[in-house]
Amino acid sequence: MVQNIITDEAPMGVLHNALAYGTTVKGDVTTDGDFRLDGRIEGTISCGGKIVIGPTAQVEGDIISVNAEILGQVVGSITTSEVLVLKPTAIIKGIITTRDLVVEPSAKFSGTCNMLLNDADTETDMSLPVNSGSSTNNLLPVDGFTLGPGRTFNSED
Repeated sequence: MVQNIITDEAPMGVLHNALAYGTTVKGDVTTDGDFRLDGRIEGTISCGGKIVIGPTAQVEGDIISVNAEILGQVVGSITTSEVLVLKPTAIIKGIITTRDLVVEPSAKFSGTCNMLLNDADTETDMSLPVNSGSSTNNLLPVDGFTLGPGRTFNSED
């Protein structure tokens, strides 16, 4: 005799969700686990794990996840707290915000990218030197700036 037991506990293991090719969702999708999209979504995708946008997938909206691997098309913003990988077939139009970005050859990206700083990075002065001379062009190199092998810029030259 088989007995079904229903509990309030979350299932063991990692949750995986998928939306197949030929399927379109108009609305927001939220998942705590990993998610693979091979269809089309018009709306926001919030993923508590890794999202894979397959080569046939299309997203018109925002993606928010821990990690993401994009092989398809996205028009909208992509925000990851860890790593975003753009594969060779990826086509992105929008805003990227991520800690680490990997762009493989042939991936297409049109928009802006904001790299999140780690706590260790905020302690490091990442500012560029600025020419403090009387010139109005702040884009001039600073004295001693290396222009290439064996070449340096000095204002007296």
